[in-house]
Amino acid sequence: MDAPVHHASRFFAQSILAQTLNLPVRAIEFARGEFGKPYLPSFPQCAFNLSHSRDKMVMAVGFHLRLGIDIEAINEHRRFERLVKKCFSPAEQAYWHTQPLTQQIRLFYEFWTRKEALVKGVGRGIAMGLAQCEMDITCHDKFVALPHDENAMNWHTHLLTTQSNDYCTAIAVNAHSVTFHHKNWADYFPSPST
Repeated sequence: MDAPVHHASRFFAQSILAQTLNLPVRAIEFARGEFGKPYLPSFPQCAFNLSHSRDKMVMAVGFHLRLGIDIEAINEHRRFERLVKKCFSPAEQAYWHTQPLTQQIRLFYEFWTRKEALVKGVGRGIAMGLAQCEMDITCHDKFVALPHDENAMNWHTHLLTTQSNDYCTAIAVNAHSVTFHHKNWADYFPSPST
């Protein structure tokens, strides 16, 4: 991540967390877990995750659970075949190949963002092995297998709607019942009226 994006991401996260926790921004201090995932040592019950792609940034915040979020700009000119072979399980690859070409691109991003959100939620990142994080091809919001002693039954993913069809966004949580509240930057920081 380049320096301007890193600073903007940090400011964004600190601002949202300060608003959520009803604290001044200066009270939000980050630490990093074993694999680099940031957390709030003063508020261990608060989980958060941030993702950005091109000019979009999304953040998820929750309490008493683990979560991850991912947003990806859809690029129709990507080399999907190579990524599918590297990052999808054999069952996921077979399923992807049965889909019409017109649906393969969207399906790739739906699978990718769900897997990416999951590995971020676990806190291990891509090193966890995306191909070993096998989704249920009959019910895409669940996983059937995860590495590193993670219980696949505990994790669920959800696709989130965005204002643009040019992006795909997913969240992963290790909870069975979750309520989502969508807020825009302006919900936290309204523009002053002129």
